[in-house]
Amino acid sequence: MQNNTFSGLYLRQNLIVLEEVPSTNDYLKNLLSNIKPLPECTAIMAKHQTQGKGQRGNIWLTDSGKNLTCSVLLYPSDLSIDLAFNLNMLVCLAVQKWLDQYVQNVRIKWPNDLYIRDKKIGGILIENQLMQQRIKSSIIGIGININQDYFSGDLQKKATSLKIEDPKHTHQDITVYCISLLETIASYYQCIDLRQTQELLTQYNALLYRRDQLARYEVGGTAREGTIREVDTQGRLIIEFGSERETFDLKEIRFLPSEG
Repeated sequence: MQNNTFSGLYLRQNLIVLEEVPSTNDYLKNLLSNIKPLPECTAIMAKHQTQGKGQRGNIWLTDSGKNLTCSVLLYPSDLSIDLAFNLNMLVCLAVQKWLDQYVQNVRIKWPNDLYIRDKKIGGILIENQLMQQRIKSSIIGIGININQDYFSGDLQKKATSLKIEDPKHTHQDITVYCISLLETIASYYQCIDLRQTQELLTQYNALLYRRDQLARYEVGGTAREGTIREVDTQGRLIIEFGSERETFDLKEIRFLPSEG
């Protein structure tokens, strides 16, 4: 359990709001390298992020001023590298919980995206700075689609937002959403022991996108049908193909769109 107490006032005082930046993660990394000590839960929010990063080197692009893009700095207390996925699970659970107050049926797509049905509403990218076998600091990058009501091209079938999911959704300043999200993350961070792998894993697996559903995946360049059963303690995805279970790391499998 973390010892720090992060009040709403503390989070507001440590939030830096920028009009435009290529990447909030990169901005915070540069800040961390140039300003010491940088307070824990220092956060960067950009009204427009031009080169946001996602998994597999993907770019996260959003309409200016309509969506939440932010990064927050954490110093996990004496957390070893082999427990890095625990921090990922904790952040995913916190973001899912935050979204759940606005929309229903939010699921966690392994390893760290947020989905409603088969459409992405948000994503998380964690970049850890290491010292020997410990995590010295973590920069948590988060993107959530908030007020964007139209996505062009292929994104129409792949992306959604709070506004699309609930047309009656009341528009708020993005900064208000950001502070609320940071408060939820801070609450989880303070209250949940990052070393309690099984506790985190039980909650994470209960919210796993496509769990126990037959779906299509690409493995080694071949499309296959299988059923996600769970994520293991090492953060690997376990899928059942026929009577056989196989285990995958991030770059070994790709989710394919649902048919129909």
